[in-house]
Amino acid sequence: MAPPKRSLNELMQAAKANISQLRAEQQASRSGNKVIDRYRKMENPQIEYTTRTAEQEVDTVAICPTNPDYMIIGTYSLVKKDDPRDYEAQTRRGTIQVMTVAPEFKPLYAGMLPPQLDMISFPSAVLDIHFHPSDGTLLGVATSNAHVYFFRFIKHGDVLGRRVITRLLPLGSVRVSEDDEYGLTALVTQFTWFSEMRKHGVLGISDVQDVSFAATTSFGDTKIISTSVPLIKDLFDERANQPPSELPITITDIHKHDLEAWTVAAVTLRSATETQVNSIYRMVLSGGDDSALIASAVNLPCDSSQPSSPLISSSDKSGPTALPQWLWKDRRNHTAGVVAILPLPSNDGPRIPYPRTTVITGSYDEYLRVFELDTKTYRAVWQTELRLAGGVWRLKVLDQYTTPTEGDIEDHHSLVLASLMHGGAAVLRLTYSADSISWTITPLMTFRAGHESMVYCCDARLETGPEGVAPTYTVVSTSFYDMKICTWKFVDHFKAQQGQQNKIA
Repeated sequence: MAPPKRSLNELMQAAKANISQLRAEQQASRSGNKVIDRYRKMENPQIEYTTRTAEQEVDTVAICPTNPDYMIIGTYSLVKKDDPRDYEAQTRRGTIQVMTVAPEFKPLYAGMLPPQLDMISFPSAVLDIHFHPSDGTLLGVATSNAHVYFFRFIKHGDVLGRRVITRLLPLGSVRVSEDDEYGLTALVTQFTWFSEMRKHGVLGISDVQDVSFAATTSFGDTKIISTSVPLIKDLFDERANQPPSELPITITDIHKHDLEAWTVAAVTLRSATETQVNSIYRMVLSGGDDSALIASAVNLPCDSSQPSSPLISSSDKSGPTALPQWLWKDRRNHTAGVVAILPLPSNDGPRIPYPRTTVITGSYDEYLRVFELDTKTYRAVWQTELRLAGGVWRLKVLDQYTTPTEGDIEDHHSLVLASLMHGGAAVLRLTYSADSISWTITPLMTFRAGHESMVYCCDARLETGPEGVAPTYTVVSTSFYDMKICTWKFVDHFKAQQGQQNKIA
């Protein structure tokens, strides 16, 4: 079966990335810069891995936080000319599927059968999935028909059947965007949950979870969505047998890109005014094909226990219904589309004069960039960057820790998993040195061996082990056109070595 043709936009972005790559290589040859060579030396052809093949192209994956033996994959397929259609104008289809993280089934007792793994089909493509940070069984699914769907991941044992049964229970959906004047439907390209959640209603009858998230669309929009999701936790709830419906929704338009918006993230801020010292705001950042990084602030309710964060001037309006405050738009630092944004927690230390909020970005131009938010202007100030030999499509924090240096100074480390499109998957360590007040990016491992096309998504889980043993991660990386799902290991020897040195000291 031939892979689906790439869209005009994908071809244009690939051409821009190739031009940027050629210019960077020319500059490197003139300056003697060997960054790319050093990066490629981090590839380890001896990595042991296993490979599975999905039934459709995989573009997103999420390991369940409450049941880490299981993961959900999302797929994106173009409907071909002679394929059956759910409706006449259908162009895409997709699925979400429960899979085991381990590639092979190992029974826990004699006679145990492999688990029953649920799958949900959509008449649209799946572009992004995330479990809620405050409820590890609530799954959000962003699709190409302008909707976000909600599911409850349920796992229970079938004693008579001698197996585990998994279910993705539909809870309803919201429409994020209306069709444009030409009748075109927006793709919800990415979304990010807000951590707070409010529960209310009669238990088991009308109880709901109030949730909010930010989302971007192929129309270039960035929006905040608030809704109430039925609080169905198991199959014994009578509402579990009712068909899912459209949920109540409140939409706040934040800002807009000139071209498709691909990524969104949120950073917690505190009010700078004396009268509103405890007011909490959010900076919503988005990136798109226009090579822009845009930021706005909103004062939706959020967790006031969030650690130190930059301050923001309060607007005249207050309360959760206040209009967003546009902050800035940056088009100078990226030479191609901005497709990944990952905020890091603040770094506080003895030699740091003010709390730092750090944001890292990924781009089609193959660079990972580190920015710090200025505490007065709230602008993203460039700190460092590294070219990673592949478009930086997705980023995920695996771990954060500190290591002591001379005196009372500590270095702050963030372990990051990156999906690098044609560059495969990589594990990086970002280090902030409080002594030199500078950032470094260190590639630790690159995995390409099991992939023959674009790596759009990865996830990982930390394996439990005895104290003092180096942290080990099971990593799942997927590639699109060849539909491969690879499982491999990463061991953080650096953290273990630093821990041993601290004990000796």
